[in-house]
Amino acid sequence: MKMAMSARMALAAAGWLALMSVVQAPLPVHAAKSEAQAGATNCDRSCLEGMVDRYLNAMAAHDPSRAPLSPSIRFAQDNVPLKIGDALWATISGVGKYRHYFADPERGDVGLIGVVYENGTGAILILRLKVEHHLITEAEQFVAHDPRGAAAYEKLGKPDPGWLTPIPMDQRESREALEQAAYMYYEGLQRNDGRGIYAFTDDCNRIEDASPTTNQPRPHNYGHSDSDISDFTMLGCKAQYELGFLGFTTGCRDRRFLVVDVERGAVLASAYLDFDGTVREVRLTDGRVWKVPPYFMTPRTNQSNEAYRIERGSIRLIEMTMYEVPFNMRPAFGR
Repeated sequence: MKMAMSARMALAAAGWLALMSVVQAPLPVHAAKSEAQAGATNCDRSCLEGMVDRYLNAMAAHDPSRAPLSPSIRFAQDNVPLKIGDALWATISGVGKYRHYFADPERGDVGLIGVVYENGTGAILILRLKVEHHLITEAEQFVAHDPRGAAAYEKLGKPDPGWLTPIPMDQRESREALEQAAYMYYEGLQRNDGRGIYAFTDDCNRIEDASPTTNQPRPHNYGHSDSDISDFTMLGCKAQYELGFLGFTTGCRDRRFLVVDVERGAVLASAYLDFDGTVREVRLTDGRVWKVPPYFMTPRTNQSNEAYRIERGSIRLIEMTMYEVPFNMRPAFGR
């Protein structure tokens, strides 16, 4: 995250949300509150989570009639518009026990990070549904074919309790503030140089495909890196960003906030991480020079789906799934 000195001083004085006035990249434009209320579904958290369960059960049964689907439903999997009945609808053989829900009753949005099985092989499902008048009008899903990650999620069984605790009413942040925190997480990741001001709590933790990647007691290789950077996973969220190791991420675009769960201070987000192949080495803030592995020497794009638990403007929990998609991929839905 690169900022002019004046911006840094303003941020230090006014806090994380002051960045809303200095970031040059445009933020998503939202409908007026009256429009959101006009589209209200009278479907509360329990109702929305039930919609997810009915959708999953219908998929598992290969029977769309078991879900309350709108006749005009829009459906996409892995960024490709499809017809209900295609893709996972045809190959699913079961639904796992891990289910992490995100709900926005005001806008009729509901999301899930969960486990499914395709012909007996575990996969991680990220799902977003739009519910209007008790009908599902949009279904967008991403499938990470990672049996090991699916097995790790099944071993967890359920989300960290920290995700599920409601934020006290007097501490809840606006939808816009939650989205801004998620936006700035991506801003710090893109061309990460360790010089920004990063808003993480001291006890922040991140899991990727259900595996812990922060605050680990022993060194462990991270992603496609080698032993030269194996201490990365021993660091906390903020220290990792301050190291500047992620500088080979040359773009972080189409940042979308699939579900904003104000009650729980959570955002389920999606973005594309680009690696254009031009970064050969990264000079870390501790003086080390890290040679970027061959995997990132050719243009690649990774689909990043992440959830954030945000408390008092800082990120405390991160749950991430990432997998490769065609370079310069675009989303099927604009939000």
